[in-house]
Amino acid sequence: MHEIITISVSHRANHLATQFFNTQEQYLYLKNDNPVQSSVFLNPTIDRLSKTVSYSPRALLWDAKTGTGSLGVHQYSQIEEDYYEFDKEDVKRNKSVKDNSIIFTHPRIPKSEYQSALDTGLTLPSLTPQLAKYWSDYSKLIYHPTSFNTLKDWYHDTEQPNKPDFQNLGERKFDDYNIGYTEFKESYSMDFFDNNLHYQLEACDTLQGFNLVTDFDNAWGGFSSSLLVELKDELPKSSIFTYGFNEDDPFTLAKDTLSLRLTPSMIPRVHNKIRATMTLSEESDLLFPLYVDSKLSNWENAGFSNRIFDSINSIFCQNNATQRKSMEYLSTLLKNDGENDRNIISKIIDYNNIDNQKTDHSYQSKILPYKNSPKDYHEFSKCLIERALYNKSEKKEENAESIMSKFNTVYTYPYNVTDTIPTALVKDRAKDEFELKLSMDEYSRNIYLYWSEMVSKYFKNDPDREDLKDQLANKASAYEYGWYDDEDSGDDY
Repeated sequence: MHEIITISVSHRANHLATQFFNTQEQYLYLKNDNPVQSSVFLNPTIDRLSKTVSYSPRALLWDAKTGTGSLGVHQYSQIEEDYYEFDKEDVKRNKSVKDNSIIFTHPRIPKSEYQSALDTGLTLPSLTPQLAKYWSDYSKLIYHPTSFNTLKDWYHDTEQPNKPDFQNLGERKFDDYNIGYTEFKESYSMDFFDNNLHYQLEACDTLQGFNLVTDFDNAWGGFSSSLLVELKDELPKSSIFTYGFNEDDPFTLAKDTLSLRLTPSMIPRVHNKIRATMTLSEESDLLFPLYVDSKLSNWENAGFSNRIFDSINSIFCQNNATQRKSMEYLSTLLKNDGENDRNIISKIIDYNNIDNQKTDHSYQSKILPYKNSPKDYHEFSKCLIERALYNKSEKKEENAESIMSKFNTVYTYPYNVTDTIPTALVKDRAKDEFELKLSMDEYSRNIYLYWSEMVSKYFKNDPDREDLKDQLANKASAYEYGWYDDEDSGDDY
């Protein structure tokens, strides 16, 4: 068994992890024709007395204090840092205090209506953004206590859930790459690797690799960058796929190059993206930049992103040995010429079954073309993931060799939509069949050239400015095909 551990770093990332593991949970009830090897993503614990098996996600979740909502380390109890319990000396000093009295450092967060219905076996309510503010509000599986990792000094902010607040004072946000990078390196590195990660590794027979899910726009990008640098040093042979959430910025909002302007308030967000993208791409086998709509809730965005995340990971956990592929296989398929500098996915196109729409989920495909960009963009590599019933795939495999060589197609089972996915995203709760295209093409060059100009103009006091410019130049050249005219880099935004 080749297990995969998911490391989810941020409140938004934990929403996606929750949707994914809820999808995995559904397959545990299928006795016959189960298309999934559940042990790839879920850790089975066998009770030999009762002859039962329980499953917990192979996951390590990072969040701010109170970001887990009503969920505690031991599921139904508040985490230890949330309260102070008096000891006997306290009682002696204050006769009015009774044993086992508890002081909470913040209001207790009530259990959600959906979670309460799960516990009592009542009819589950339909979820809404109001009923799914926390990822724990609709989480179905019980996590092992080692899955939870909490920032010590940063609190969850319900008004800005993706930017924790320092000491809950409302004065400083977790919104800078360097803050996040330093936070992990100085405060959490040793404990994380020696304890929680060590337990998850011990629970694997043959580790295949990791999924790292994080944000790029805030300090979580720096935090996960620091984590990944040390993880790669610790386990250099493991495959690592990174999924990074990106909100709109000047490069995606501008309608044309003339309207592309960077004001001082815009620079920090792009600064975070540049540094997170460069560090994480250097340490990852593949990097998937995912676009998220800031007008939607984390629960809604996770519903969109789960179609992508689940589709890619469904390849690795199939019971069908003929169709099952490894993380290394997909990485090699998309880096078909061995170009290690070209490992960021340019386009993630979902040919879905909702009114025959085509949706591109990649952040980088929304960037404006650069000033001397070619009219036709060369496609370096692609992979088509077809989610369909096995009997349909079987028919197509009559000429499988020619299909694979022409389209680089991999087959997997249909998308089994969980009831926690927003209803607006699916016609019904039946099994969903669609195609997902992953590709690397010349279009990605645009963003690296824009970023290189930005570093030249706005990073003048950064000590690593020249190194960063070299990184971006190398990344841009990796996505070039043919010859280009000399570029005039003197234009201002």
